[in-house]
Amino acid sequence: MESHPENVDMESCSFCGEGNLKGSHFCVHCRKDLLKDKKSISARRPILLGMIGLLLAGGIILLWRTGYESKLVGKVNGEEISREEFSRKVDRLKRLYETRYGQGLFEGEGGKENLNRLKSEILDEMVAEKIHLQEARKAGYTSAPEDEIEKYLDGIRKQKGLSDADLEKMTGGSIEDLKEELRRGWIISQFVEKAVIKGDPAKGEFLFGQWFVKVKANAQIETYEKMEPVYAAKASCCKSGCGGGGQARPLDPGVEQEAKSKGLEYYEKKAQKKGAEAKVTDFGCHIQVDIIEGGKVVLSLTYNGKEVQEI
Repeated sequence: MESHPENVDMESCSFCGEGNLKGSHFCVHCRKDLLKDKKSISARRPILLGMIGLLLAGGIILLWRTGYESKLVGKVNGEEISREEFSRKVDRLKRLYETRYGQGLFEGEGGKENLNRLKSEILDEMVAEKIHLQEARKAGYTSAPEDEIEKYLDGIRKQKGLSDADLEKMTGGSIEDLKEELRRGWIISQFVEKAVIKGDPAKGEFLFGQWFVKVKANAQIETYEKMEPVYAAKASCCKSGCGGGGQARPLDPGVEQEAKSKGLEYYEKKAQKKGAEAKVTDFGCHIQVDIIEGGKVVLSLTYNGKEVQEI
């Protein structure tokens, strides 16, 4: 290997590793083009930096979007539905149903279905409210008279004998939150009555239904809340109408609990044994109670609000 004075600037060849005078065009050892190699590295550097920049930017956007969507349960025509408000409504109705029908209403497998159904219904209602308010604003209905809101709130206090503290505990929010809900309700009711139904109560339900189906179909709706699939039963009594497998309708948790209790009581008395489960489905034409053992339906009953009978 050649030796070089210590005060001479040297650089190593990227091909063979031997030393060359700094600024040399060719390696004196392997004859490779040193400038070509430097140009290649220089040319690749912006591309590599650009790729790294894109990857970093993509990761940042993904993290930001995930965090952003976690604060929302959905959007309607770009207008946000906050997870905080959604959770507050879910907690409020959970407490209400548990007070009425017992603390076990949302426990176990059946409780998961009840909670899933409750969340789905609340999200649907919040989406519908957004659509109503957006359409109301377009028609010029943007505010509610404060004296009407105060009058309505006083009526609730007197009728139920509740203080403001009681109302806040019941609703899970402040009095101002409750007033805001009442304002939104007032705006929607005025808009529907005057702009949708147009003072024709005889055809009100039909006119409103037609209007809402059309408006909702044209709305851009995004939902981010992941719902666990609800048990899907098939109607045992019908071959038309509900279709022997038509889509189940939402069911009041209290009615569901009562129907389930009646169904299990009937089956245990008939079979002289316990350990079965009951699934309740509202098909519109009837409420069906399916008794399940070992993952299979062993008996189907109908519930009429008072008692069950075999299909």
